[in-house]
Amino acid sequence: MKEILYKYKHNLNQLAELGWQEQQTTTYIQKALKTKPLKRGFGKSKTGLLYQLGKGQQKILLRADIDALQTKTGPRHICGHSSHTAALMLAFQQAAKQEKQYSQQGKAVYFLFQPAEETFPSGAQAVMDEFFNQQPLPKYAFSCHVRPKLPLGQIQIGSQIMARGDYAEVEFFGQQVHVKQAAENPDVLEAAAKLILQCRSFQKQNRRRLRLNFGVIKGGQQANTVAEYCLLKGDIRLKNDKLQDVVKQFLQKTLKKIEQQTKIKSQLHYFSGYPSLVNHPQLAKKMQQYFAKNPDFKLSKQPEFSFGCEDFSFFSAKVPSVYALIGTGDKHEIHEPNCRISDQGTWCIFQYFQGLLDWWKFDQLVNYDRNNMNSKRHMGKIISSV
Repeated sequence: MKEILYKYKHNLNQLAELGWQEQQTTTYIQKALKTKPLKRGFGKSKTGLLYQLGKGQQKILLRADIDALQTKTGPRHICGHSSHTAALMLAFQQAAKQEKQYSQQGKAVYFLFQPAEETFPSGAQAVMDEFFNQQPLPKYAFSCHVRPKLPLGQIQIGSQIMARGDYAEVEFFGQQVHVKQAAENPDVLEAAAKLILQCRSFQKQNRRRLRLNFGVIKGGQQANTVAEYCLLKGDIRLKNDKLQDVVKQFLQKTLKKIEQQTKIKSQLHYFSGYPSLVNHPQLAKKMQQYFAKNPDFKLSKQPEFSFGCEDFSFFSAKVPSVYALIGTGDKHEIHEPNCRISDQGTWCIFQYFQGLLDWWKFDQLVNYDRNNMNSKRHMGKIISSV
């Protein structure tokens, strides 16, 4: 069984493709699983796959991301997605042997091979829009991510995992004049500089709650003129969704003040991105207890909150969900050029998915739902506490 898993991972590494370009990857998964998917293709490029095992009404979703990242040598799986995908492929094949049992118990499992986790627009959002807007949502959703610097077999299941991610552009409009008139005329670059400095100060004051950074500035035509136009592009990361209004108000008030100071007109374009990734608190606690008893894993301390983003949050915002971090004991962190997830680390991801399937098969989640959860009530608590 391990040999099959490792073959899947190595073959996926050879096929590595960027988000919304995963045509060969999608075809490989379907051919390897030898099963017609419930749905093939999301987004305009029609990549990714969704399978269902079992015909019951009580459903969970297991998700793996299939896209790669661009490197100097071309697309490569330096974020561990080939390990996620290979593990879910093998988990599907093992679960297929129990499909009749799932149906008899009134259960089913979605297996989602999701495109475009690393890319905008989000693959998770496309799945929600194109499939689950017409179908009942699963009761629970689960995913995970490799953590190379964690010891092999350690698992972290926290509460609030990753930040909300938004995007902003600010345009400044002035008038181009010759440099000899620079002292008497407004300068859009001065206005842009003022905004950047104010944002840096605001970020320092709120460093535990947010990140607000403009990483791109474009303006001016030549050195001997005052620029007439400037564009800033920035990324915003927020510890919770409520902070979005705080940042919007800060930017609006700051730009109004800068306009009064410099006589430069400006326009803010604020784009909502990924919601914050929050595990369902009671479901996460239940999973901690379950995996603490699993001899294949060692439950680690809760992970530190990350100002990174993860589009699994589109599921966790709608469905009670758990997103686990799993140690693979490798040398290089994800997104580093030399990141490679070991075969043993990939086996740990498979054991995670297999553990969830065993949990579901032996009625753990069904009993949990009956005794402890009202999905709408608890999701309301999550939203109000974020």
